[in-house]
Amino acid sequence: MEKYHLDLTKAKLKGPTQEQIITCNQWAATAFDKFHSDSKAEIEFSIDGSETKALLEWDSNFSKIAMKEKKDMANHGGVAMAWFVMSVLKEFNYVEQTEIGDGVDYRFKNEEPDDNDLNFLDDFHYVEISGILEESKTNTLPGRIKEKHAQIKRGYKKDKESSVLVTLFKTPRTVKEIHK
Repeated sequence: MEKYHLDLTKAKLKGPTQEQIITCNQWAATAFDKFHSDSKAEIEFSIDGSETKALLEWDSNFSKIAMKEKKDMANHGGVAMAWFVMSVLKEFNYVEQTEIGDGVDYRFKNEEPDDNDLNFLDDFHYVEISGILEESKTNTLPGRIKEKHAQIKRGYKKDKESSVLVTLFKTPRTVKEIHK
């Protein structure tokens, strides 16, 4: 079984500052710590139809005093997991946040664009992201995935290459699906 540390994102991903990556990772760690002990869990990744299990580890040695809101744990933790999947597992090296109305949250690129690159908006892969602490009758992983595909269809980037990426923290599972 493959073994990963959430901090691998820090070395792989450009765009956000190291501090931004660390903060998102702390939100994810706080979410995972609600359900798992010893700063690790076996997680299932479903990446574009390919299933794999891995041991995911994270740093829990920080104050969680300012990280109590469950909705923020799910949202920011979901971003951390998306950044991890896209940079560590899918090898995208650069990310930018998109605008409200685009129907997606972030755009990823294999290489950081040069400052003088006139085609800097080409070749991005757009991703709509979500996190769920634990499922309920009205909030399930399959339901959230379906909802996120619908959100892309309503957005300005509906015709661009894109994916949905959702993480469930209680039963550690992250699903990335290409949007069609």
